[in-house]
Amino acid sequence: MFSKCLIGLFLFAFVVYVLKAIARLRFFINGTMGDVRRLRDQVQGRRDGGAEMVRCRVCGSFVASSEAVTIRGPRTNETFCSTECLKNLR
Repeated sequence: MFSKCLIGLFLFAFVVYVLKAIARLRFFINGTMGDVRRLRDQVQGRRDGGAEMVRCRVCGSFVASSEAVTIRGPRTNETFCSTECLKNLR
């Protein structure tokens, strides 16, 4: 009787261990797949959907901050959508 309970306890502990290992493996695989997707998007030139948008001082259009032309001054920063808008200001 005691040996059956002991074997049952070991089997239960083994099953729990295997299920936890599978959960950890799944977590790492999902993280790796996310990294692969981000790298693929970078290689293919896709932009991240959450880019910060800024407004052009001259024409008022919005452009991604990574593509904007920014003039940094001692007190303020001025943002333009393109060099053409910057030239139109002057």
